[in-house]
Amino acid sequence: MERRLRLTGKGEASKAPDRIQIALSVSAENRDYNKAIEECDKRVMNLKDNLTRGGFNNDDIKTTDFRVRTITKYVEERKSGRYVFDRYSVVHSLVIKFPFDKKALANCVDIITKSLAEPNFSISFTVEDSEELKDEALANAVSEAKHRGELLAKSAGVSLGNICLIDHSFSQINVYAPRNYDYHYEGAVMAKTSSSASMESINVENVKITANVTIEWEIK
Repeated sequence: MERRLRLTGKGEASKAPDRIQIALSVSAENRDYNKAIEECDKRVMNLKDNLTRGGFNNDDIKTTDFRVRTITKYVEERKSGRYVFDRYSVVHSLVIKFPFDKKALANCVDIITKSLAEPNFSISFTVEDSEELKDEALANAVSEAKHRGELLAKSAGVSLGNICLIDHSFSQINVYAPRNYDYHYEGAVMAKTSSSASMESINVENVKITANVTIEWEIK
């Protein structure tokens, strides 16, 4: 029976973020479907207009999701109760991306928080091109697997032969910095406020990518 050794190496690579991504959610509610749609659209257009006038490119503001759902309420009756239609809820989700710049971030947050659209939003930090990080993580994973394989083979008094199998995955890939900054409205008041001074205090963690490489060798 042919003897084989199979190991999985784990490699990581990291890089300082060079892109900022802000996910926004604008909503409106009304018993009339058309009015709910119109109100949400009005708020989104107001937000986009404010951002473009603030120096941001309209092409960098993209819709990521658009949802309409019905909201019901419970009505009690003599012997039982039932749920009946109450209103429509419309949610328009968007994202704006731009190069990493704390002043631009402060400006964008300032525009968003002053917008009549009153959006909920979160800030993420990422890299524009993750391919270089993927390559580095793969190389590190291969090196680790090879090092462990040679160490085990030497300890067992054997040597590694030809590679019979090699496989990899990025199942643990994380292309965003692990920390998000979330903002949400409570009525018409921001739950958090921000300014250019607070943005200067942000020290963002590196974006990290993890790769797993499984290698199987013949044992001589």
